[in-house]
Amino acid sequence: MQVDLQYEKKANKKGASQTAVGLIFGTYALVVFLTAPIFGSLITKIGSKFMFGSGIMMSGVTAILFGFLDKCPNGSIYILMCFATRTVEAVGTSMFLTASFAIIGNMFPGNAAKMFGILETFTGIGYMVGPPIGGALYQRGGFGLPFFVMGGIVLVLGGLALFILPQQDEEKPYTGSMLALLKIPDITIVVSITVVAGAMSLGFIDPTLAGHLKQFNLTPVVVGLIFLIGPATYALSAPLFGWIVDEKGHAKTMMFCGCVAIAVSFLLMGPLPLIEGLSAKLWLVIISMVVLGIGVGATVVPPFQDALEAAKAHGLPDDMETYGLVSGLFNSCYFLGSFLGPTIGGYLQEAYGFRWASTIIAGVFLLDALIILLFCVVRHVITECSADKKCKTMLVINLRQCKPSVKAVKIQGQDTHRYMY
Repeated sequence: MQVDLQYEKKANKKGASQTAVGLIFGTYALVVFLTAPIFGSLITKIGSKFMFGSGIMMSGVTAILFGFLDKCPNGSIYILMCFATRTVEAVGTSMFLTASFAIIGNMFPGNAAKMFGILETFTGIGYMVGPPIGGALYQRGGFGLPFFVMGGIVLVLGGLALFILPQQDEEKPYTGSMLALLKIPDITIVVSITVVAGAMSLGFIDPTLAGHLKQFNLTPVVVGLIFLIGPATYALSAPLFGWIVDEKGHAKTMMFCGCVAIAVSFLLMGPLPLIEGLSAKLWLVIISMVVLGIGVGATVVPPFQDALEAAKAHGLPDDMETYGLVSGLFNSCYFLGSFLGPTIGGYLQEAYGFRWASTIIAGVFLLDALIILLFCVVRHVITECSADKKCKTMLVINLRQCKPSVKAVKIQGQDTHRYMY
């Protein structure tokens, strides 16, 4: 956060408008959104280990190069170099994230959600320690030092990972199809929408929460600690949700509960302006940030394993190609949400104020929860009707049946498979 603020000041001095600065920040998420499905489709052609290594090296090198941008001439050259560096860095990030998620699915079949939850724990830790470390490095050595140090660390760790990581797959012609994945209703209707929404939630508070907290006259340190509550609870809860998905199932149940939890958190954070006499309280904000982090864990961790199981249940092979497709789509949806969250949040706060902005975002998550609920109900009815020719089925809303699996059944004298949720 501190480095972002200093970059914004530096860019303004170099002739970049506030709009240009916003676009430079937004380019990163947009490029990952556009390129992740492409790399997911080509993972077996390129090779997952090579894609992982190349991507992480690109990210490290471009991070170091970003630290030299303050040496560029002012004006359009500086702006173009910022866009170019951020674009290449985003391509590298897209490559190694897509490859890393696919490698997790390939190396830990049946336990992908657990490992994904652990991975997200370290992601949350990075969100927590990154801003203070970056701020300390900036104060110690100026604009470039944070980028030089972190870029160097990424290069060293990337080299170690390439040395330790076993070979995952053989190069082979690409035969999969992202379109085949998008034809699966579970992935298109439930997983994709939920991942986008989950990523939006944390992105929403970045440009909006600081202004909301001004009314409490807090010190910058306290404001920073409040911002850390969401990522901290997310980091702590992610492994638990991964364990539940692998051991107990109920992925869609957790996604439903996660969306409701996030909606409640934003209604408390505002708080809801429709209730007269209810005013903003610091303790309400703190509680809402805790609930938000838990809700994000429930909406971001389960979808990856749920999408893998849905893909395999609909006939896609249980191999690296399918893992790459799912990983590419997941990262694309996540970074789309990361772009939409601050963009929509900033606009809503400017147009309607924080209380109504947070209420509108809460409505988005309640709508997502309703979509998941209706999907599970409709799927339950269709599944029961397909197994019973007479179709005398009573409508029972049972979200505990929302785990994808393949079960053999006999319909009209023929052995076939039906997809359970």
